[in-house]
Order: sequence, then structure tokens, then C-alpha cells
Amino acid sequence: MAEVFTSLLLIVAVAFMAPLISWTIPKRLVPEVVLLILGGMLIGPHGLGLAVEDSSIELLRELGVAFLFLMAGYEIDVNELRGAGGRHAAVAWLLSLGLAFGAVSVIGVTGGAASANGIAIATAMTSTAIGTILPILRDRGLLPTAVGASILNHGAVGEVGPVIVMALLLGSRSTWASMVILGVFLLITLLIVRFTSRVKRVGRRLVEAIHLGASTTAQTTIRATVLLLVGLCAIAAIFDLDVILGAFAAGFVLRHALPEGDAEFEEKLDGLAYGFFVPIFFVTSGMGIEARLNGGDLVNLLAFFVLLVLVRGVPVWLASRAERRRDGSRAYSMRQSLQIAVYSTTALPIIVAVTQVAVSAGAMSTSFASTLVLAGVLSVLVLPAAGLALGDRSDHVPANEVMRVVQGPAAPDGRTPEEATVPVGEQVSEPRRPASPPSGIRLPATERTPATEARRPEQPDLVGLPDLVGLPDLREQATPAMARLAELGMHARGLSLEESHRLAARLAEIEQEHALWRERWHHVRRHGATSRAARRRRPRGE
Repeated sequence: MAEVFTSLLLIVAVAFMAPLISWTIPKRLVPEVVLLILGGMLIGPHGLGLAVEDSSIELLRELGVAFLFLMAGYEIDVNELRGAGGRHAAVAWLLSLGLAFGAVSVIGVTGGAASANGIAIATAMTSTAIGTILPILRDRGLLPTAVGASILNHGAVGEVGPVIVMALLLGSRSTWASMVILGVFLLITLLIVRFTSRVKRVGRRLVEAIHLGASTTAQTTIRATVLLLVGLCAIAAIFDLDVILGAFAAGFVLRHALPEGDAEFEEKLDGLAYGFFVPIFFVTSGMGIEARLNGGDLVNLLAFFVLLVLVRGVPVWLASRAERRRDGSRAYSMRQSLQIAVYSTTALPIIVAVTQVAVSAGAMSTSFASTLVLAGVLSVLVLPAAGLALGDRSDHVPANEVMRVVQGPAAPDGRTPEEATVPVGEQVSEPRRPASPPSGIRLPATERTPATEARRPEQPDLVGLPDLVGLPDLREQATPAMARLAELGMHARGLSLEESHRLAARLAEIEQEHALWRERWHHVRRHGATSRAARRRRPRGE
């Protein structure tokens, strides 16, 4: 037991140090995930040998990958997957799958393209590490934008598709038996969705009890989420499917139950997932990597990385260029299409999973599996940095009316300030989907022009209100609290720190305007009451 706690202590120490080191690097070019994996390699059996992975740590690792894919499934918009973006993402993944098996056939891997080794290598080429790039997209403010939505679409298909291929072609059952098992699992998931909808409609007392318990030590919303996650993962394990499929399904069910999201719940879930379980998965993944590479391993690593870019990146780029707006124009510029492609080519968790399956089946050596995983680590290190270099302010067009308030009034030509900064000929990233503002923030209604831009409310008329001259400036009083809101609340919701402060200042102005209006109303009522009393005291006939 002491050895287990010592290993866990080193793992959580690496998890604590990784983001601190990442923040010291300019522009955060090295993602936290890479540092977690490198830290695992350092303390693992193939490094300094300070930490070991036994059954207890293995269970925490499985829960980590489960929470990782739960969060990925929760961020996916099912309506967008049903639309044109989802269809383009599915076509791009099918093209990647065909190119992957073609590349494996041409290379001539051991056992051939139809062997477990060939299928594992081809499947790894088609994956997208949506769970890995999700926190990166969130830190860079891309989640609420159309660019972020496209990356999520490709990432969803790039995660679920390889898992299905693994279940059908790398399992111990026949293909038809695997298809039946997948169908049964899908049916169970749909029944859970129907049950959730029925409870929301009929079981009001149960729903109210869950919401009331969410703010107490019971934490019922989190416990219900863990029950859903562990339940679907257990069903997947019973059917001899990968837990990734169960976790992804749990994320979809959770999104169905909370279609508009919930800021307080998401903050708690982020703390549980990204604060403990997810870092353990990445650190333990690094502990299993053999870092000793000879010349042949280095060639294989670079070759697999190049194939990953060609097989996965090129189809995603073509699909992004093929997407059109309603008016027939291209949905994304050349730069944005490249940005979507490089983010979508980032791969790691599926590579780890598929190589583990191949190694367990005796179809792949441990050293070659480590080489493929290192290629995935290289993709996480290089490709998000390339995506950052391809980024632009036009990719951060607001996705909801809260952001419209942040921007302030529209420009004379009808464009917002953010849109006015876009170079001529550059496409502007459209909003992803409306997101509800954080809990407790209620914005006043604003008049809208045909172009849907919001105007700031007119300032109150202070004529005839001499007693309001000495009213304190509420913006100065609200600055500390609102700055705290900007840094902790709104920044965590995907806004940049600058946008969060602008929103905080605007909310403070709105509060001041409301206070002025209330004071004016009380003044008018007092003045009117005094006038009526004077008229009542006035003698009749005057």
C-alpha cells in the first residue's frame, strides 16, 4: 500500500507542476498534456523508476480516460453533427480510413493490412484527440466559434469512428457478432436518453430534489453524472467494448439532459475531471512509454507522423474547403481550413488505446507501440502550436448576446468592432451555438437592428434631479468583484481575459444605470406624493 501511495503522490505532483511550467512558456506553445506525458516518462519504469502502475493506479487511469471522453462527448453539439458540418466530418473520416488502409498496404507492415497489426496502425492514423485538444481550444477561446465547432465535429467523428473500428475488427468476436453487440449498446444508450427525457417531464420532484441537493454536501448532480458515466462504462466492459465508447455515450446523454448547459455544474465537473482524473490518465500513459529509440525507431516515428498529417489532415482540409454558407460562399478561408486541419490531426488517446489492444493480442511489439505513441505525443506538441500560429482575431467572433454586450455598439457599416478588424477578403468565423450566460447574470433586453447587432441602452435623463449629483460611481465599487468575475468565471467559460474585463465593465455600467433609474423613480414618486399632499391641504376654492 505504501508503494501505491508513493506512486500516486509522484503522479499528482507531476499533474500539479505541469500547468505551472506550461504557463511560464511564452504563448503556452507547449501544451500541458505534453508536459504530463513527459513527466510520466520521467518518473515511470522506463525513466527514473520512481513510480509503478499497479491495479489501483490502473483503475484510476481508466476513470481518467472515461472522464476525458465524457467531457469530449458533452461538448459535442448533436444538432451540428446532423447538419452539413457533421456530414462533411463523416466523409472526411471515411476518406481518411480509406487512405490509411491504402498506406498500410503500400508500406507492407508485418502481417499485412488485414492483420491486427495493420488494422491497428490504420485505425490510429484516422483518429483525432478531441479530449486532448479540448482544454487547448478552451484556453484559446475557440470553443464558442464556428472554427471550434468544426474542429469538434471532426474530433467527434475522429474519436467514435476508430472506436467502432476497434470493436468490429480488433475484438475477439466475429464482425457480425460485434455489430450486434454495438447495436444492443446503442439501444441501451437510447433507452437511457428516453428515460432522462421522461424524468424531466414527469419526475419534477425528483429533478427539483437533484437541483436542491447540488448546492449541499450531497452534490447530487455530480453523483448522478458519475453514476451515468460508470454505468455506461460498466455496460461497455460487460459487452467487451472499450470504455471510451461508454464514456462518449455518457457525454452525449449528459448534453441531452442539459442542452443549454449549466455554469455551476460545469465548473464542478471540470474540477473533478481536469483536477484529478484526466491528469492521472496522461501521466500514466507517459509511464508506459519506452523512451529509448534507435535509428530505426526514429525513422518509424517520423514516418508515422508524416502519414498522420497526410492521411488525417488532408481530408479534413478538403472537407473544410468544401463547406459553404447559405449564400453559397465558402464557410472558411484558406487559413481557417488549415487551422481546422492541424487541430483535427492531433492524435494521442486513441493511439494509446489501439496500440494497447494490439500489444495485448500479441500483434504488435511494445517498442513499436511506444514509437507510435511518441508520434502521437509529437502531434500534440507540434500541431496545436501550428494552429496557434494560424489563428487570428477573426476566429473569435462572439457566439452569444453576452459577447455582443462586450463588443459595445456596432460600427457605422453595421459590423461589430471585432468584424471590422478582419482584413479584406477574409472570412469571419460565425458563431457556434448560443450559450447561456453564467448563473446569476441577467442582462437587460436591448433593441436589435435587422443585422442583429445590439445597441447599448440609452443613458437616463438626469434633468431635474439635483439630488443625484452626489451619487457614488458604482463602477468603482463594482470593479474588484467584477474583475474577480472576469478572471475566474467568464474566463473559464471561454472568453479571453481582455473580453472578460470589458464585459465586467459593461455590466458595472448597466448596474449604475439601473441604480440611477431606480433613484429617479423614487424621486418622481416622492415628488408626486408631496404634490398630492399639498393639493389635499389646500383650502377649497383656492
